[in-house]
Amino acid sequence: MITMKLLKNVQVFIFSFCFITCSIVTEKVFAVKNGCTQTSKSSVFRKDKNEKWLKFRVASYNIRYAAANDEKIGNGWDIRKKPLSELIKSHDFDIVGTQEGNASQLSDLDTLLSTYSYVAHPYGGRDGNLHNCATFYKFSMFDVLDSGTFWYSETPDVPSIGWDATDQRICNWIKFREKTTGKEFYFFNSHFYWRYVTAKANSGTVLVNKIREIAGDSPVICTGDYNSTDSTTQIQKILTLLKDAYRVTKTAPVGPVETGFPGGVFEGKAVSRIDYIFISSHFRVLDYKALDDSYNQGRYPSDHFPVTSRVAIKIAE
Repeated sequence: MITMKLLKNVQVFIFSFCFITCSIVTEKVFAVKNGCTQTSKSSVFRKDKNEKWLKFRVASYNIRYAAANDEKIGNGWDIRKKPLSELIKSHDFDIVGTQEGNASQLSDLDTLLSTYSYVAHPYGGRDGNLHNCATFYKFSMFDVLDSGTFWYSETPDVPSIGWDATDQRICNWIKFREKTTGKEFYFFNSHFYWRYVTAKANSGTVLVNKIREIAGDSPVICTGDYNSTDSTTQIQKILTLLKDAYRVTKTAPVGPVETGFPGGVFEGKAVSRIDYIFISSHFRVLDYKALDDSYNQGRYPSDHFPVTSRVAIKIAE
């Protein structure tokens, strides 16, 4: 029979072991949706003994709106939503700026991506409620300090259609703080107009001006479907302020160069590079990938490939 004294000694040992073990663990555990828990996976590393850097993975993904015509050819949202959400999870995006999703699609992703929250604003159509620019982020890793929206038009501070465009286009921005280090940065997520030249060309200028106004000299990441190749006036304007992750990655780009298909095409070869990640000089780009993950005999979850980069920013010296 175990004596009470021996039992107390065993209890003390177990308590001490648990206390020491818990003290050794350095990762923080945060409460998340649906009563689950998640471990923060942000990474802090030293390039040398005097520098400390934070690294995390960002992405841009036009998820294709839930179009009725897509359902007729076997590419409806109900079919696409699971492989699309699995792609986001399997590639471990920490922040992903999405474009085109409608309200019901965001609701589905909110359920499927249980370790993410999102900030979104509607746009598209003459009433501005057709699509959403929505940025999903791991809320165990980041706090949202501020957010807002501006419109690609002559009056960017109010809902409006610009120049020769036929519907509203926007940029939704967020000021983030990484929980472990306290590092703050801005994230801008855009969808440029797709058709006429004047609206697209002027949108580049609006974006640069608003970044300067909102973020000042702070670190900036910009994602989006810009409906523009890199030789266009609007992309060249953005490059006066920011760098193209595809061009400055420390390792060779991986995956297809082209990222956009004709609307509603979910297989075959993409035709143009129109999806981008731009970064300010505060960041290093450690890799760049265009992801052509497929399902159901070569079909893609969207008519755009997502693009993703692991980025690093200095947090201390």
